[in-house]
Amino acid sequence: MKALIFIILISISSCNGTKKTTKIESTENTQTEFKLAESDFVTLPFNKDWYWIFKNVKPTELTQSELIEIEKILKIAVEENNGRQKINLKKHNEEYPKNKWRETGFEIKLKGKKRQYVPVINEKGEKEVWINFFCDDWESDNWKKDLMIVHDGGNCYFNLKVNLSKKTYSELGINGYS
Repeated sequence: MKALIFIILISISSCNGTKKTTKIESTENTQTEFKLAESDFVTLPFNKDWYWIFKNVKPTELTQSELIEIEKILKIAVEENNGRQKINLKKHNEEYPKNKWRETGFEIKLKGKKRQYVPVINEKGEKEVWINFFCDDWESDNWKKDLMIVHDGGNCYFNLKVNLSKKTYSELGINGYS
């Protein structure tokens, strides 16, 4: 009888209810420190002139644990985007068998990219971060003080927002080619 009650209690306690983003929460994270070299990223304080990124926000800081959480969310964003690109590639190659592509040009990766993090607290009190990725710093340290805004350049340049409070991402934008 005690064993049956124990099994029922274990079953009930393992039901966590509704999850915000099950895919992100179910991803195993064994990372205990943020491993990106300091020469590859910078945190920039929000500037009100960047109204096109955020409206009605307050600048804030990022902690080590938040940087780790962002990495988990970024890996999901890349995986989901590249999955969609794989579908688009297959569709294109089926429709145009004489003009097959090896890639769509909108596949992205995190490795080898410089990053700019712009953390804020939004009107709802949620912590959000706009992250700008780029391949080339043009051998200048200007990117450590000013946003790197590049038109075109392809998938070497992309950005997105991460909502740390909700553990979600949005507004993934990947540059095109001229």
